[in-house]
Amino acid sequence: MGKNQKEGRKRWNNLRRFYQLYKSGLSLEEIERLIRRDVPGVYDFYRRDMEEPDHGKNTVIRTLTLARNLFVTFLLKLTAARRLLYSVAVILFVYGIITGLKWWQFVSFILLNILLALEVADKLLAKDELEVARDIQISLMPKIPPPEIPHDIVCFSEPALEVGGDYYDFLIPNHGKFQSYIVIGDVKGKGMAAALYMVRVQALLQYLADIYESPASILIALNKNVRKILSNDYFISMAIAGIDKNGRFKLSRAGHMPFIHYAVNSNRCTVLQPGGMAVGLENGSIFERDMEEISLVPEPGDFILFYTDGLVETMDSGGNQYNDEPLQSVVRKNRDGSAEEMKIAILKDLAKFRGPAPPHDDLTLIVVKITAV
Repeated sequence: MGKNQKEGRKRWNNLRRFYQLYKSGLSLEEIERLIRRDVPGVYDFYRRDMEEPDHGKNTVIRTLTLARNLFVTFLLKLTAARRLLYSVAVILFVYGIITGLKWWQFVSFILLNILLALEVADKLLAKDELEVARDIQISLMPKIPPPEIPHDIVCFSEPALEVGGDYYDFLIPNHGKFQSYIVIGDVKGKGMAAALYMVRVQALLQYLADIYESPASILIALNKNVRKILSNDYFISMAIAGIDKNGRFKLSRAGHMPFIHYAVNSNRCTVLQPGGMAVGLENGSIFERDMEEISLVPEPGDFILFYTDGLVETMDSGGNQYNDEPLQSVVRKNRDGSAEEMKIAILKDLAKFRGPAPPHDDLTLIVVKITAV
């Protein structure tokens, strides 16, 4: 093999490694996510702090104003030093084009890449911290139910962002009226703030479950104390099921999604909706007056579903919501399976419906299959 052939093969290998570097981790789903989720998400991020253009002006003026306002908002998001670096890079780039001096364009390219490296480093550091927060949040939610609950139970929770405001737990009180409680809740909002509030609500609930002896009384007590830990612009939807030693369920809701009870004897799903407004919306007698508690005596083979609105309000690419009719259909079709098999069937049907559309809200699901009464 000649020297030229060796050098040619070496260049080819270098190009192939360079291609593999860029191809690594790239998929059609990643490109779809960039187009469908990341780009609109970036636009929404900047638009929150942007001055809206005057809708009374014509389309061209409005478009130019929108572009200018977006650019100004982008600059203001940068730190002062990085804003200066970006401005110098743009000026040098324009100067290089006007004068034909490509050297200044190259310097501009270097400065922009330095700025990009700094911004990416910040994002990766923040992402690492969010992943730690996500791991902590997941660890606070039990993987398996306690042995005090003698039923087949599985849980699933997935935040729309790295962390979220959905919550579920199993509470074992010190008093003897109820053997255990199943709790599911949703702090309205997404992201870090909702996640932090969720942790505080979880701690408060564990305390209240040892004092109050029914789902309704726990929710009433939570509502009276919640403003000590929540700011005024946040509220919580929640549902609690108390299970006594005879296998009877007591169900209460505070503005949360209804329970779904599948009865194996009739092959029917029933939507159970005890009355109750969300925790934190009203701190007086109205909340207590509207709170209801209903009883349920399920049979072996029955299913009871707890879920947050992120399940039934999942949207496809066309903006259509999943709703509870297909959910009930999946439950009926998979009535002979275990709780785990039911959970998998629901999530598969949900993923099929959503397609490539990104999740818009946190999603939590608890499936209970009655195995003993």
